[in-house]
Amino acid sequence: MAEADSKRLGPVRKWGILLATVVALAAGLIGLPTTQSAGHPVHRMSDQQSPATVHPLSGALSLTHQTAADTSPYAQLVPPDAPGISAASAYLMDARTGEIFYSNNALNEVAMASTTKIMTAIVAMTFGKPDQMITIHQDAVAEQNGENSVAGLQLGDTLTLHDLLYALMLPSGDDAAVAIADGVAGSEANFVRMMNLEAALLGLVHTHYVNVHGLDAPDHYTTVGDLAHVARIAMNFPLFAAIVKTPVYGTKTTLHGQYTWNTTNELLTQNLYEGTIGIKTGHTGNAGYCLVFAATRNGSTLIGVLLGEQDLSGEQRFIDAKALLDWGFAREQNIALWMGAIAGRH
Repeated sequence: MAEADSKRLGPVRKWGILLATVVALAAGLIGLPTTQSAGHPVHRMSDQQSPATVHPLSGALSLTHQTAADTSPYAQLVPPDAPGISAASAYLMDARTGEIFYSNNALNEVAMASTTKIMTAIVAMTFGKPDQMITIHQDAVAEQNGENSVAGLQLGDTLTLHDLLYALMLPSGDDAAVAIADGVAGSEANFVRMMNLEAALLGLVHTHYVNVHGLDAPDHYTTVGDLAHVARIAMNFPLFAAIVKTPVYGTKTTLHGQYTWNTTNELLTQNLYEGTIGIKTGHTGNAGYCLVFAATRNGSTLIGVLLGEQDLSGEQRFIDAKALLDWGFAREQNIALWMGAIAGRH
């Protein structure tokens, strides 16, 4: 899968580099600014992050913030300052091109809580079949300890992998994660090995898993950069994309009673953000409140990650996500307007 993903993204990167070169040359010809003025970063890059990891288009279109003295006809196209974010680490990228819009502490290896389940879903969809029948065993029910987030699966019930993926992603069911691991790989330990193999194939050198649900454990960590890449891969699965934008899902068959699961992603419910298409919340003591989010507007799709939000209610992650999305979409629009202005001059 990693090889196929690389092939899909290869042409985009090549065209991005070519487009960046053309735009940079055009900007030089018409006198547009091409470097960022000090103190107003378009990208907030961690000191640990190499500029080489930024998509070439970003460098070519590092739009400066205009001053009062600037009388350029393109001054109105300049994007606003990046918003202040309270998360310990944060990331925002263009889902199509991979261009990095915002990156803070992108290489910090930290706990990821239930955002782990994005990789759980990827492995399940890669090695399992949606219509595969999975019976709920005691190890899955044991996750229902009054503390974990669960889907309320009943011992002995049999569900399809398709339905268990909804149980995994919407209510963030730890019991569903274990049930999926048993059904697809025979045990959680076997499934975790598959998760780490998939991470290695995807080049996620700052990610390691020791469980399928994301509960705090030594050596269970990721970075916002790695997690954004995982989310981008996952959204290429039509089933996954359909699941994570669903607010409520219910199922009942002759093999199990009625189940109704509600999403924990408030960007799809009471904390609505127009265009939201997913993806996953998380929370543990070590990880704080976490959110992987995605939204689409005017043909553009952005994916973001927030890890280590420390407010008591868990609401700040949704506020920060909205701010990053608003800023990112404004930047996308400004780039489109700027490129339109360039085209109009030739």
